[in-house]
Amino acid sequence: MSWYAGTFYCGHEGYVNIIGPASNREKMKEYKFSGLCPACCKAELVRSRNEKNTAARKAASRMELPPLEGTRKQVVWAETLRVEALTRLQTFIDTPGNIRLIILRLNYEALTPLELTEENLPPMLQEIVQYLIHEKVKAAYWINNRFNRELCNLEQLIPEYLEWCKWYRPEQTVSESDFIRSDSVLSPKNPQFPGIVEIKGNDEEISAFYEKNDRFREIIRQMDYEWNGRCWFRRLTPYRGSFRDRAAELGNVLLKNGFTVSITDKEAREGAVNGDFSPEHKRWITKSKKGLFFFIPLSSSIPREVVLNLKKIPTAAYHSGGIFLEPSHYEELEDFAEMYGFRFDREAGELLHAYRDTLQQVPHVSPAAPQPSEEINNLHKILESSGAILDDLVDND
Repeated sequence: MSWYAGTFYCGHEGYVNIIGPASNREKMKEYKFSGLCPACCKAELVRSRNEKNTAARKAASRMELPPLEGTRKQVVWAETLRVEALTRLQTFIDTPGNIRLIILRLNYEALTPLELTEENLPPMLQEIVQYLIHEKVKAAYWINNRFNRELCNLEQLIPEYLEWCKWYRPEQTVSESDFIRSDSVLSPKNPQFPGIVEIKGNDEEISAFYEKNDRFREIIRQMDYEWNGRCWFRRLTPYRGSFRDRAAELGNVLLKNGFTVSITDKEAREGAVNGDFSPEHKRWITKSKKGLFFFIPLSSSIPREVVLNLKKIPTAAYHSGGIFLEPSHYEELEDFAEMYGFRFDREAGELLHAYRDTLQQVPHVSPAAPQPSEEINNLHKILESSGAILDDLVDND
């Protein structure tokens, strides 16, 4: 380690540490002292960042960008990154030849579910810009993606945008069929909130449409619904039950809290009034993807005491948001499930029965004691037949 004294470009004197071949040290010394000293360099960096942040805030105001969510430092940094990324993306889109490059790249690697052409891609790219502006309001998104510069990250953005479009409900021209049917509306005796909550869906999903309301948002989140940019929705699975049960359950809860609801399904509407629906069961024991273990997914709704008792079962191990458990301790798991109201799904039940049947079919044996070898038997006979000392053990002295 060698320290060299000198004067920096800013006029301040100081020292620099230079290592490496001695023949190159003079060049390195000249190079390092040609710049600013550490203190001036830090001050210049802060000044440059402040200028960029100020310019980014002005650009965001001019472009009418929505505010970002995050800590103060995250927001300040992400505002600059967002303006730079959007500017870079728009420049990339407007550059001749890049549209063709994107089409060749994405179609060749089959990264999208549809065939991209020079006719449908340009308007899609402009929609993606709007998608980024209105949907990516977390400061963490822009910070985490600050290094994605190749093709302006379109390889990930286009498939992500198309997946988002599946759940996005674009506004349509209002017609007579768009109005809520009066026979589908249910109102509590004392309505506390204006408007009507529309509950729609099919066998694959259930959706709830309503204006921005803190109490409604609190209820809908407690029932594990997600926001997709247009409405609150849940994908329906065999564990979550049918659309009728979930629509009746949601309608029942909203009516109790003073909301007026609209449910097009007649049976679900009657269930919401009468409370005639199967409550959603949220405690399940499933099978791991490879089919070798039981898997119990954990959520915030499961009390800590239940989780601690589950971890006490031998072979229990936490991973990927749940507990893995070997089938060898199925009896303890059955007792646990009965005590805390867990249910085995079909595949987990098949795994349990298969393991139990295997144990029942295993033959039960009583192993005999091993037979002693012939040499040991002969020695035993010699020792018992005579009290004489063996020749090898005789002391000649």
